[in-house]
Amino acid sequence: MRTAIAAVCGLLSIQLCAANQPNSSASVAAAIVEVPSAALGRTVPIAVLLPATYPRSEKRYPVLYLLHGGGQDHTIFTTRPWFVDQAAHELIIVTPSAGESWYINSVSDPKARYEDFVVKDLVAYVDQHYRTVATRQGRAVAGVSMGGWGAMLLGLKHHQVFGAVGAMSAPFLISRQSPDMDMKSREQQGFGTPGTPERLERDPATVVDAISLESVPRLYLACGNQDLFVIDSRRFVERLTKRKIPYEYREVSPFGHSWDVWDDQIVNFIQIMSRVWRTDKR
Repeated sequence: MRTAIAAVCGLLSIQLCAANQPNSSASVAAAIVEVPSAALGRTVPIAVLLPATYPRSEKRYPVLYLLHGGGQDHTIFTTRPWFVDQAAHELIIVTPSAGESWYINSVSDPKARYEDFVVKDLVAYVDQHYRTVATRQGRAVAGVSMGGWGAMLLGLKHHQVFGAVGAMSAPFLISRQSPDMDMKSREQQGFGTPGTPERLERDPATVVDAISLESVPRLYLACGNQDLFVIDSRRFVERLTKRKIPYEYREVSPFGHSWDVWDDQIVNFIQIMSRVWRTDKR
């Protein structure tokens, strides 16, 4: 049931974004780039938004990796009315295409190594081809729905790569065994057999229980209080509180699993990170 609900939410996301077109009056636009991936054995399209000052500057910029949700692709954020306005901030935004991968190295499909693609291939490509702050402090990863789940997993597992995580409406319980889940689905097969080390290392809740406190990135979470996955966020925040891990959590009323939450919360996360990076002595 949870898998079916997630699919419906992905379709809803497409319908909501289709009604909003990019700001045609903006003087900047995202570039679509094909990134070669050793992990996937092919090229993968990404969208890159450079800051407005990039062409006339020699400085290095921090990078936000923005992960799309189910039923979406690398272009979804570029269609939002706020996206090109983010070029006013001193940061680079990168949005990769990841299909329905959940941003993991699939247990059932050895060719679907999306975790390796993002953490190894993509980060290396961006650092090589753009003037980036190529350190943990200069990188953040965030996303919506499936992408929020993926951002939290990647940010915690690879805390040496990412210094901050933004998880919006993340269905954290998707990787934990539940009676209402179809454990034979491709999605669940990708996470691995319940109780195995393979599945546990693909579960953000398990990872956050084990991570050392000094290694935890800056954490920002948000969810609509009418979201069918709000209980997922609440339970995850309880884990953070129990371990005394610092975080910021926003529950937005009266919205569900939609852009009504994501638009404002992504922009808010970008503003927070922009302030952090502006005052950080890199």
